[in-house]
Amino acid sequence: MSKIKNYKEILKNGFTKLCTAKAMTEVFEANFKVVSKYVHATSRGHEAIQIALGMQLLPQDYVFPYYRDDAMLLAMGMTPYDLMLQVLAKKEDPFSGGRTYYSHPSLKDDDKPKIPHQSSATGMQTIPATGLAMGMQYKELVDSKSNSNTFNASDEPRPITVCSLGDASVTEGEIAEAFQMAGLKQLPILYLVQDNEWDISATAQETRAQNAYEYAKGFKGLEAISIDGTNFEESYETLQKVIHTIRTERRPILVHAKVPLLNHHTSGVRMEWYRDDLEQSRLRDPYPKMKQLLLENDFSANEIKIIEKTTLSSVQQDLIKAQNAKDPDPKDLFTHDFAPTPITEEKGERTP
Repeated sequence: MSKIKNYKEILKNGFTKLCTAKAMTEVFEANFKVVSKYVHATSRGHEAIQIALGMQLLPQDYVFPYYRDDAMLLAMGMTPYDLMLQVLAKKEDPFSGGRTYYSHPSLKDDDKPKIPHQSSATGMQTIPATGLAMGMQYKELVDSKSNSNTFNASDEPRPITVCSLGDASVTEGEIAEAFQMAGLKQLPILYLVQDNEWDISATAQETRAQNAYEYAKGFKGLEAISIDGTNFEESYETLQKVIHTIRTERRPILVHAKVPLLNHHTSGVRMEWYRDDLEQSRLRDPYPKMKQLLLENDFSANEIKIIEKTTLSSVQQDLIKAQNAKDPDPKDLFTHDFAPTPITEEKGERTP
């Protein structure tokens, strides 16, 4: 039995989120013609580490997810219906009203971590995430008397920045720039690298000389930790310590989580086209591991079955609801608050 406070409650919540994320993958596959009109990816195989992180973040934190982080978003408080509205580009999509690329959210809900808008280019979130962590540091060290409500220095616990990455993106140059500055300035940022040993259709052996954990050790001032990202208990406990360290000591840490990729790279790059390691990868599935963890902590087989059945039914109903949701009206582009106000010809000034 873990020493984590409220451990059974955390296990139940975590397993429910895992079942929900897994059900989303299955429902998307079963309804491929419906959802494949827009490219999408899912967290299948990555769920345990993502959920372990999302459950521990606070509303004052800032998060830069990557395109496979749907389980993390669920753990942060989003619903399958919310995520489906973006996948189907619907008018009520909470991130952008159906205007942004799949699984690239932006969010400013009061009760959830904040997600700034970011590029859809892989790895491009790393520099703005690191810059935001520098902004947090500035507010605390230089501008702590400001009245700004953005990552206020008086927040307790103190906010952190989270930057989530796929392992292949760590070979990109901008990641090195971010790591250099985080280590140099000692910024309050967590880099989560989810290593499934695949690029878009190439193996790790074909694309890199070392993994992210080994690479990060070359950056002075950046602590690196490597864990089994399919083990929920190890992931939760490690991240709990890491997050506490960043909140209190205000320094960067990279967590390298080893996970399998158990679904397509995206709906347009399907695993059966190029993968020859699927059977081996399925042996590392976090789902049966977490079921066993629940059984070892006094959950009955019937309780587990109820969670599985309930989440699948809920996800199926959410897809039907999302399909029937309204599409965006192109005319709305010119009626939202973000539309620019006209400029008067006489003075060159914007009219109120």
